[in-house]
Amino acid sequence: MTGSSSLKTNAEEKSTGSPLSDQQREALGHAINALFRMLEDAYPHRFRSAFPKDEDYVRAKRVWENVLKEFSPRRIMLAGKKAISSSSKYMPDLAGIRALCQPSFDEMGLKEPLQAYYEACRAPVRTREYSWSHLAVYLAARETGWLTLSAQEQRIAYPVFERNYSIICNRVLDGEDLEATIALGIEDSRTKALFRQADEAADQSQRQLMAEQGIDPDNGKAAREKLKLALKT
Repeated sequence: MTGSSSLKTNAEEKSTGSPLSDQQREALGHAINALFRMLEDAYPHRFRSAFPKDEDYVRAKRVWENVLKEFSPRRIMLAGKKAISSSSKYMPDLAGIRALCQPSFDEMGLKEPLQAYYEACRAPVRTREYSWSHLAVYLAARETGWLTLSAQEQRIAYPVFERNYSIICNRVLDGEDLEATIALGIEDSRTKALFRQADEAADQSQRQLMAEQGIDPDNGKAAREKLKLALKT
């Protein structure tokens, strides 16, 4: 991965496959209207050439709303401002605006996902107070699970961490609550399998540790108390 790669959007977290709510749809509509006004002011002749008739304008807005609905209204507006500030003589098309809605990690002062994963795995202290490169690394690691990061192979732990990190990084850009719960949402079978593998492997690792300490992992409360004592020594 390089510093120029872009963030994945987290539409699955926001909508989990459901249609936008009336409030979300209204906010999106306002953002598209404002974006079109912005483009018309910056490129009056090219804008009128692209949408010569009212029906062209209405149809284009409908298409742009559908394509850009995975992004927050704030991000759409930032993309428009970024396009205009580039001083390009060409009016950006829908593909150009969509690309600008996907900022790079380094642009946001964040590490690439793999670098963040290694930072989380190697951190000597696993608390918020540790000098993380960004709070997003700590939060993504916490969501993934410290036991998963320390005990699992990268092929199992990294995809889980990467998803959590991408969602939190998108929250950074959108000015949202970084610590809101990350919903699993509707995921493909491969992602579900990775989460299940991580959970099963973490449980197996814990049971192995208890067995090495001479503790019966199936003896409920007594087993947990013995493990606590063993870890303190």
